[in-house]
Amino acid sequence: MTDTRIREFYQFIAALWPVDTDYRALLPKPDGSLRALYLGENDPEMMMENVFRFSLYADEIILVNPFDNPNLVAEKYNPAVNPGEWRLQTLRLVYHLQMLAPWIVAGLVKLIPDPGDFNRKLGEETWSLAATRLAKNPITSEDVDKTQARKKTQEMFYMLPDDYVRRTAKEHDPNTSTRDVEKIVEYFRAYRSQHPLLLNATMDQIPGQMTAMRMGANLEMGLYLCQTIGAFPYTNVPFRWKEILSASDQLDASAQVWSPLTNAFGNLNFKFLNKVDSNFAVTMRQEERLGSFRSYMRKLWKSVDGNPDPTKIETLARDFKDELEGEYAKAQADWSAIDRDLVKWAVPAIGGIISTVAGIVTGHYALALGSPLTGQGISEFLQRNIKRGEFRKSNPLSVFIDLEEMGE
Repeated sequence: MTDTRIREFYQFIAALWPVDTDYRALLPKPDGSLRALYLGENDPEMMMENVFRFSLYADEIILVNPFDNPNLVAEKYNPAVNPGEWRLQTLRLVYHLQMLAPWIVAGLVKLIPDPGDFNRKLGEETWSLAATRLAKNPITSEDVDKTQARKKTQEMFYMLPDDYVRRTAKEHDPNTSTRDVEKIVEYFRAYRSQHPLLLNATMDQIPGQMTAMRMGANLEMGLYLCQTIGAFPYTNVPFRWKEILSASDQLDASAQVWSPLTNAFGNLNFKFLNKVDSNFAVTMRQEERLGSFRSYMRKLWKSVDGNPDPTKIETLARDFKDELEGEYAKAQADWSAIDRDLVKWAVPAIGGIISTVAGIVTGHYALALGSPLTGQGISEFLQRNIKRGEFRKSNPLSVFIDLEEMGE
């Protein structure tokens, strides 16, 4: 990974997405499919938890792409101008794309640009709304602790210079022997040499590195995208789920009718792929595993999204609640078959011991249905920026995947 190659890589990105790009032409068109926009930690080490894990519950997953566009970066920090400072970030991006490649090729994942990159006014409006909203409900340290932000920052310490590690070890415990100090240094060296997302170099050997934590898009841009491309937002980040729910100040009467169904979902334990091989997960989707449950969710999505007759919503909600029991049973049967297939993907380990390369975890699949878009000026923002005929007064469906209570 040379500076020349990094520079050429970002020059290509700049040529691919000039600032006058017609971004709306690049966005998927609503087509009735069960399309999910992920709003959460969009980092390579989180693709398993954030994308692959939800793959059996959606027709298509949309991610705001992780590319850093040089057209939008000041020269002082620009990757096409100062490529040496972007080695770590480029490594992460390439690894990210490598993990997503089979999903993109199979048409199960689409990467889309952030509209704010090409419509400055739109971007600034979402930033302003987000700033106002966060001033009233700031992100707490507890919220941060439930993300990978701290872990990602802590791993950077393994790239500290050897002499700094030695000095810090001695300052922490003056009685530490020279031999033990060198063991610590060797451990740091081994850790960064084996970690796929760290450079095998110390910070005194390379220029300072640019890093970024990505959450896909802020709430306002996420809801704009959902309305534009015909998608629903989903997340596994608690504070982002609170933000999605905050788009509605309170449930109106029609939204409250769906409560028995959303409660029924909340009381069930759903299964999800966990730490699986990317190709295994793609295969499960291509073989239409959980196809019946996705069909059920697609029908629910269309019913709520279609502004149903208020006099019929209660009957619809009751019918979907009754149907859920049967579809859940079918899904459990599908998971039993997937579990058996995991054994086929087992690999022989040292000494002939068999170890699986994948697993299944259990968690909650929380729904919010028919929430009116009234909070924090979001409705007015969407009405100003969504074409007539595309604007919906409610967020028909939102999903939160919660594994924390299940002892992930």
